[in-house]
Amino acid sequence: MNASWDPARLVERLSTVIGIPVVPYDEEGAVDRDLTVALTARLIRNGVTVLTPNGNTGEFYALSPDERRHVLTYVLSARESATTVIAGVGLDLGTAVADARFARDSGADAVMIHQPVLPYLSADGWVEYNATVAAAVPDIGVLPYLTKRAVTGAHITRLAERAPNVVGLKYSVPDPVVFATTKAQAKDGLLWIAGLAESYAPAYWQAGARAFTSGLVNLAPAVSLEMLEALRRGDYVAAARVWRRIRHFEELRARDASANNVSVVKEAMHQLGLCRRDVRAPSHPLAEELAREVTESMAHWRSAVPEATGERAA
Repeated sequence: MNASWDPARLVERLSTVIGIPVVPYDEEGAVDRDLTVALTARLIRNGVTVLTPNGNTGEFYALSPDERRHVLTYVLSARESATTVIAGVGLDLGTAVADARFARDSGADAVMIHQPVLPYLSADGWVEYNATVAAAVPDIGVLPYLTKRAVTGAHITRLAERAPNVVGLKYSVPDPVVFATTKAQAKDGLLWIAGLAESYAPAYWQAGARAFTSGLVNLAPAVSLEMLEALRRGDYVAAARVWRRIRHFEELRARDASANNVSVVKEAMHQLGLCRRDVRAPSHPLAEELAREVTESMAHWRSAVPEATGERAA
């Protein structure tokens, strides 16, 4: 057991904006190591204290096994003492276990277990899958990523009882009522993370979430942190003002069943000179009309974008 493993302290550190970094590619389409490090440093420099390399905004499913491990080590190399790193793991059970152990051995503080993509997933199978990964790394935190309504609070309680290192969940079912019901049914003491970013953060916060994920932080960390502080104060009027500023941008990401979720973020980063707009199939770069809409959507918060010091313009 890791002597520094402190579940309560980890939950405290995770109760914030959880940034999901993009993965920049070079001209040849390979992961750009130097730019990955630079963009990580930019996030940390601008107040983001928790990062999840290999999340969905990081194109987890489009990376090779070696690339996923490289991305994690690049991000870890840029961390500071106050930075908490949650490594995204998943796919088949053997791969998820192996990558979780690699993350632990590399210095990650926790793993986020992606929602299994098997089309015939059962709720009991979800419990078994996550419990097996958690048992492989008992000395770090585990955060399952949940997108299925079929997994109830009772299933989550069973998982938490089997795996004490499951300290919380990234909850991404797009229904605040289902979220509130599921949380009420589940074991107390877990950290609930609003996994649908700033769009759902205010509603989920009122039902008990105390953290939210963000792809917007890749562009304007101050905007996401402004929403966090408003929610912590219980100032839902101020949080709603932030929500309105980013609504168009987040709607573009969610449009057409989130088909352009990452493409919108990378297009915006390209327009700001932070990285190339390239994404990997089955994602696709935006058409010109949508790229113009991204430009329009940034108008309400572009002034909050920090200087791109240390990054190479694309």
